[in-house]
Amino acid sequence: MNQDERRRMTFPLRLAVSLRDMANLFAHKDGVSLNHFISIAVAEKISRLEHEALSEQHAVAKQQKLAIASGIINKTFYS
Repeated sequence: MNQDERRRMTFPLRLAVSLRDMANLFAHKDGVSLNHFISIAVAEKISRLEHEALSEQHAVAKQQKLAIASGIINKTFYS
């Protein structure tokens, strides 16, 4: 089994019939296979979650910088 074959392993996916039908309808409207549509949907979800995690990390870093700055200001003016 070469690298490309390992990257394209099959995965049995069970979807509710109504969900599969809706996904199939949208895939058809987009002119892509259901498999491609689902792959893109998963990729978009992963991208969104990664973005949210990165945004959260940035928010925490910003809070930490503000806390440090606040401590410096307090030491400067109140010590």
